[in-house]
Amino acid sequence: SFYANLATKWINLDAKYQVHNDYLFFANTSTSLNANGLPSTLTIKPFQYQNSISYLSLKANREFSFGKFGSDHTFLYQQVDQNDPILNVPEFVTRNSIFYNNHFFKKALYLQTGVTFSYFTKYFANDYNPILGEMTIQNTKEIGDYPVFDYFLNAKIKTFRIFLKAENVNAIFSKQSNYYSAPNYPYRDFTIRFGVTWFFFS
Repeated sequence: SFYANLATKWINLDAKYQVHNDYLFFANTSTSLNANGLPSTLTIKPFQYQNSISYLSLKANREFSFGKFGSDHTFLYQQVDQNDPILNVPEFVTRNSIFYNNHFFKKALYLQTGVTFSYFTKYFANDYNPILGEMTIQNTKEIGDYPVFDYFLNAKIKTFRIFLKAENVNAIFSKQSNYYSAPNYPYRDFTIRFGVTWFFFS
């Protein structure tokens, strides 16, 4: 395993290279398929891969400030060299936030609000087995290649804090319904989450 990091005032870079030997994993050995071409039964078994797997990742991230506006960007590139599809990862992942923050009412109120955009390319993500509590290798169903937009708001008034987040906002306007966090596990629809913290003593 090799790791390198470069931090500058313009950008932060991380590089990682790993070689996996005797990689352990779970896989479904069932050959019966349903009408959608997916396995209709589960026969999960552990395996140990006999060949080497090489993994390379390059990540760049940076936060920018423009007065009361700011942005935070992360880009990740991944590449796997293997003879068989054992270690599956998306080739490209990105997460970007654009936000506004300011003080109001003689700095009695602090407000931060913005939008976060997330995306990763299509890949054969590992399936989750709730009985084992483990991820299993699968190469029949791809997920990804869709954007996710979240809106967030943070506010603080003296000892009172409130947090609000509207997740997957684009689901309201998009006709696409095949959002998945893992194969056979749909991603949550448009959801609003909020939290409140109130310290009665400063």
